[in-house]
Amino acid sequence: MSELHRVFVTLALLPLASCRPGVDLGAERALLQEADARYTATANAGDVDGLTSLYAADATRYPPDGAPARGLDEMRAFATRVASTPDFHLTRTPLALHVARGGDMGYTLNLLELRLTGPDGEPVVEWLRDLHIWRKEADGAWRIVEDIWQVLELGAVPGD
Repeated sequence: MSELHRVFVTLALLPLASCRPGVDLGAERALLQEADARYTATANAGDVDGLTSLYAADATRYPPDGAPARGLDEMRAFATRVASTPDFHLTRTPLALHVARGGDMGYTLNLLELRLTGPDGEPVVEWLRDLHIWRKEADGAWRIVEDIWQVLELGAVPGD
């Protein structure tokens, strides 16, 4: 089974997960929403440790233009690249958030406006669709296990 196929099967099965007794789904949604917002804030702050800590040890990133990256060392390398990108700034528009009935898996989908300064010194604007699959870890923290994003169109607002 390909990596992307595994991700989509996981997404399809999220709503079918059994409900653990005593799970407060409203509280879990709020915690997941907070973790999702923290992702954008730590990226914008150039906080390598903070951004890396939002990924699970077995996380995989699927960039639109490269091979999948796996594990915390790769997530730290990604966070370091983000922190060193001149004028890096994300503006997040949440599109969807779901927590499975079991309260231990969820996903967030965001539209992101990415602004940065390109290698030529000129401003760059990209619009991204960003999907994170999250897992509730043993320590109670929501962490990203799958990170997939797509560049929509360089320099234009989606829908224009």
